[in-house]
Formats: sequence, structure tokens, C-alpha cells
Amino acid sequence: MDKKTLETVKNDFVGVEYSLCIANEITTKGLGFSVSCETGTITDVFLPSIED
Repeated sequence: MDKKTLETVKNDFVGVEYSLCIANEITTKGLGFSVSCETGTITDVFLPSIED
């Protein structure tokens, strides 16, 4: 995935309240995300890596 695309997705979703719809949009792009337990908003969108 292109870094510009990752940055665009981050700009679109970081700070947005978590919902199943938002989660599906992010994961169908092959990305991972984290959610704040305190606020319930997306705090980061990232490209997952496979560790040995």
C-alpha cells in the first residue's frame, strides 16, 4: 500500500468515533487500527506487519 494512501486514510479516520461500519472500511483496505478505551475514537491507523 502506498504511504500517501495510508496517510490519507489516517487523516480520514483518526479522531472518528468507533463503529462497526468504520472498522469494516479500515480493515477492507488491509489496514489495522487502534481505539481509545477512554474516548471510543480511532487513535491510529497502520499497516499491520507479520512478526516471526
